[in-house]
Amino acid sequence: MENNNGNKIRNILFNEVSLITGVVAVAIVSVLFISGPDAQLQQDVALIKQDIETIKTNELVHIQASIDNNTARANGNSAMIIEINLKLERIITLLEK
Repeated sequence: MENNNGNKIRNILFNEVSLITGVVAVAIVSVLFISGPDAQLQQDVALIKQDIETIKTNELVHIQASIDNNTARANGNSAMIIEINLKLERIITLLEK
């Protein structure tokens, strides 16, 4: 009889432990399933922000380089215009003689 009662208690405990294990496993999986995409989404947003900042920085560098290049060309063109103007003045002076 004592052995029979021990088996019944063992079966009841086994069933209870199995039930608790199953509930805990479902709870953990549910939490991981719900929080997993959120964490991935936050990571993706952070990567996108970093990429946008990199693109913005690169574009600003290219724009600044282009402005500097155009400024250098404008300065070179101004020097050429002054030189051409001086040559024209000489030609006009020679033609007037």
